[in-house]
Amino acid sequence: MRRSVSFSIAFTLFLLPLLLGLVETTSPNSAVAPEGLFVEAAPAHFVRGPTVNLVTNSSALIFWRTDVPMNATVDYGLETSNLNLTVSNTTVAGDHRITLTGLAVGSKYYYQVTSNGTTSDEYHFKTAPADGAEFKMIVFGDNRPSTDTAPVQPQEYSDLVDLVIAEKPHIVIMTGDYVQAIMESHSYNLDAWERFTNITDQLGHYAPIYGVIGNHDTGAYTGTLHLEYFFDAFEMYNEPSPYFSFDYAGVHFTLLNSEEIDNPGRITGTQYDWLVDDLTDTSRSMKFVFAHQPMYPLQHIKSALDRNMTEMNRLQQLFEDKNVTLFAAGHDHLFNRLTVNGVVHIIAGGGGAPLYSTPWGGAFYHYLKVDVRSGQVDFTAIDISGATREQYQLPYDGPIEIEARFLANNTLKRNGTLPQFYFSEIPDEVLYSWDGGSNSTTLTGFPDEPIEHTLDVYASDSEDLWSHERFLFNTFNPDWPTPTTSTSTTDTGDPPPPMDIMLILGIVGVVSAIVVVIILVRFKRN
Repeated sequence: MRRSVSFSIAFTLFLLPLLLGLVETTSPNSAVAPEGLFVEAAPAHFVRGPTVNLVTNSSALIFWRTDVPMNATVDYGLETSNLNLTVSNTTVAGDHRITLTGLAVGSKYYYQVTSNGTTSDEYHFKTAPADGAEFKMIVFGDNRPSTDTAPVQPQEYSDLVDLVIAEKPHIVIMTGDYVQAIMESHSYNLDAWERFTNITDQLGHYAPIYGVIGNHDTGAYTGTLHLEYFFDAFEMYNEPSPYFSFDYAGVHFTLLNSEEIDNPGRITGTQYDWLVDDLTDTSRSMKFVFAHQPMYPLQHIKSALDRNMTEMNRLQQLFEDKNVTLFAAGHDHLFNRLTVNGVVHIIAGGGGAPLYSTPWGGAFYHYLKVDVRSGQVDFTAIDISGATREQYQLPYDGPIEIEARFLANNTLKRNGTLPQFYFSEIPDEVLYSWDGGSNSTTLTGFPDEPIEHTLDVYASDSEDLWSHERFLFNTFNPDWPTPTTSTSTTDTGDPPPPMDIMLILGIVGVVSAIVVVIILVRFKRN
């Protein structure tokens, strides 16, 4: 009798999934049609979008994706619920790209899309304002999940996207590392990127998003370069390329690829030559440049664009010569601003990935708001609570800023190590003083004495206004004797260490399991 009941239960559990599977495959909502039959009248299911892309002051591209090939229509207008303009494409496709033209400059348009009778919600976007007019840009990135949680996107990223939507930006730039890794499994990669675009497209309904590629987005870890997922996630100008440029509201935007498979962490070769031409050929006075890896990192020191100092200095000089306003990057999971000889360098890498704690601070989830108007740029770092964490404005009229990089306050380095300092503008004169000694125009390395040393740095501008910063450093020498450490095991009366407790619990658990087995065996015999 017991065997009959057990068999019936097992058979039912086996048969139930088959029955459910049969019902599912014969459902009228199934995406699978009989072979050779295309049901064009079936309702559409939106897989992605709609999103607005490639926005100029007179045009915009609307993109969305349906689960099967269908037709496409965009209804749009200047008033909500009065979408009196229409553009249609009767060509059946799965990816839909419809360009709206003849739009008014600096205007808010409402739109919705339709495929096979299914209509999206109504969204809106702003066309680019006239050159020199005010607009708002958002910069953020490094939203990727950790190894432990991948491919699920961090909740912090979703929360930041909600905050950015509320900002009502004109344009958004993302600084890379959107997924944890590109694997050899195509299905895994599709899932990981879909989780990213499902969140990102909520922002893309309202503003064009452009992204640079990060080291986690390329597949380089597997030894094979995969760019197709990155190209699919973002709409780009011209042919798909990991570096490109465009103009928006009188500002020139340049997006670089710091993840070339043979030259990671370098802007060199063909790309550097292209960059020189790109910055030379533009007539725009304001230039924004973006890449994933920063030039002056706080965490990835000597493993970002600073890994080749000759190339980094060449890049900095190019930015100075071509009057680049801003270079923004990610890679370090934190916020930081450093102005070097008039070029603002910002790390905006707090989009959701695990934060990095460094002596320079900045370990908070954030986005960067950039308000641009003719001749002025306001930078505001906003954290995940909505609080302002830092503000900076161009033109800057304060005293020269003096910052140390690569070596932070209280750094311990061997004698002779040469610190590196950067100034917000090229100073007329710089003076250095170790341990309160006489000033010198030449910077020397860490003193020999194994103590804490002070280094005073002074810089004057063209109006003879002096700035001053004091830094602390510690010296060591590998030839000096190393203090010995006591290895005494004197009993202090403290409780046993955690390992002893775990061992006791383990023994108790094993004994308990043996007792349970004995009881079960005796019970079965009875």
